[in-house]
Amino acid sequence: MKTKEVASSFMADCRLRGLSHTTLRGYNSHVERLIQLSPKFPPRPENIQEFLAKLTPYNADAHYRTFRALDNYAHKRFKTLNFMKSVTRPKIPKQIMPVISNLDLILLAAFLNKAPIRDKAILMLFIDTAIRNGEACNLKRKDILEDRIIVHGKTGYRVAPISDITRDLLLSLPAMTDGYVFHGTGRYKNMPLNSTGFYKVIRKYLRMIGYRGKQYGPQTLRRSFGVFHLKDGGDLKSLSLILGHSNINTTANYYTPLLTEDVIQIHHKHTPGRIFENVDNS
Repeated sequence: MKTKEVASSFMADCRLRGLSHTTLRGYNSHVERLIQLSPKFPPRPENIQEFLAKLTPYNADAHYRTFRALDNYAHKRFKTLNFMKSVTRPKIPKQIMPVISNLDLILLAAFLNKAPIRDKAILMLFIDTAIRNGEACNLKRKDILEDRIIVHGKTGYRVAPISDITRDLLLSLPAMTDGYVFHGTGRYKNMPLNSTGFYKVIRKYLRMIGYRGKQYGPQTLRRSFGVFHLKDGGDLKSLSLILGHSNINTTANYYTPLLTEDVIQIHHKHTPGRIFENVDNS
């Protein structure tokens, strides 16, 4: 069996399942590389292992997950042996991704007072609901309900709660015949806003407030929502549902490390080392 045939069937299945364009692009790029590595299917596990070892950890893990998804699909569809079963998953070094602070949030609110209505709606949508960039691209007016929006994303559709001010801002935008909520400006005013457009709007205002993180797009606001939610007393289960995670462990793995500052404060308050505070250190 040719790897190209298996890959073609796999990608067709992914499209039928409604995966996002971003996910499909990534999958397609990875399976094309697999076709080059091994024209015949299934590939040799040792060749896959050697290939992954040459990539950066994050790139290697992305390829690994695609290959594993294709392997599982081929096993069910064509009854092939699981070639990824003996391939070691790349280890990704842990790092704490940056989020906006309370001060950043206050400054954003101040700058948004004088912002165009579309920009206000975009920032409020991401800050209030923590939806993904691609989900914002798919948002239509019919999806805006009284206290929630219907979100269409990579895991299908889900419900995301919204506040009154966010709903009012979304409905105050011009209604277009295509039904989409957000559109471009200037010569693109009749075209739905794409993921790059959302990124540019958010980057603009994060730079205005002096934010110095590594990332400036919707994902930064999504992570920040998670941190604010947990700091204000929200629980992991509700956060997992709001974010659209299929597994609560994903929520815990991504967002618990971001609360390092709170953990340090709790440590200072409860450490038994406090008994030595009055010990002469001279």
